[in-house]
Amino acid sequence: MRPIRIASRASKLALVQSNHIRRQLEQLDRGVEISIVEISTKGDRDKSDFLYKSSAVGYFTSEVERALLDGTADLAVHSLKDLPTAYTQGLAVVAIPKRESVADALITSSQAASLAELPGGATVGTSSLRRIAQVRLLRDDLKCVPLRGNVETRLAKVDRGDVDAAIVACAGVNRLGLGDKISAVLPPEEFLPAPAQGALGVQIRDDDSELAKLVSKLDDRDARTTAEAERHILASMHGGCSIPLGVYSRIQADSIIIDAVIADIEGKKHIKRSTTAPIDRAQAIAEHLADELLNAGGREILHQIRAERDD
Repeated sequence: MRPIRIASRASKLALVQSNHIRRQLEQLDRGVEISIVEISTKGDRDKSDFLYKSSAVGYFTSEVERALLDGTADLAVHSLKDLPTAYTQGLAVVAIPKRESVADALITSSQAASLAELPGGATVGTSSLRRIAQVRLLRDDLKCVPLRGNVETRLAKVDRGDVDAAIVACAGVNRLGLGDKISAVLPPEEFLPAPAQGALGVQIRDDDSELAKLVSKLDDRDARTTAEAERHILASMHGGCSIPLGVYSRIQADSIIIDAVIADIEGKKHIKRSTTAPIDRAQAIAEHLADELLNAGGREILHQIRAERDD
């Protein structure tokens, strides 16, 4: 096998994820030489406001993908939830390895072990529209404030008292070895995660058959089935990654169970639907679930968000 160059965002978490895939590939091919190419992305540089106010596509991924297309790198490791649902022409996600936790984590500087235990009027740091909507749905007295930056930066802002609490993905905290910072894991069936949260996507050029043969060995059937079903719901709603959509899917025996919710950011309206079907119908039921959400009021919620974004 020829040497492999992995394109990675320069954040600590991205490098941890890229090195995780690097080690797995080295176990599959003991003689392969693998290096990491660090890439700076717009999403890493711009930390000024709520993320949902940006209409940019591929906010954290486009520069990394460009490195594959121009030959600077051979492989990229993405947080799959950051990849646009319409894959870039000339590239393919050939492996979705086993998922980390799909849940969100509550980080607090107090003894609060749940959202319910936070004091009235507490500030909750998050720049995710999905999290804002669900926080306000559960506790409309809490104040959501922008919180950007890498995982360590966000945790430090809680420690300093800049915010009373923060909500982040369990997967990132766990991968950084910071699980002891988690005050509570928010049950994913109650506080629904982002589509494909906790999943990695390993991407290569679609004409690189030699590399595809090696990398595809990392693919996990359950991870791919659930992550792709969740992303199909997102794609069917034509909303991009910055909409207040939560999706939680899991495999039980030969079936897939999917819960999905869309809510307005005021916490006044939410639509939640669930479905179960055979695994081989995952994509079809995902599309049906998206239609149910849209027809039950989700379309109006999305129109309102787009109007506010364009103002």
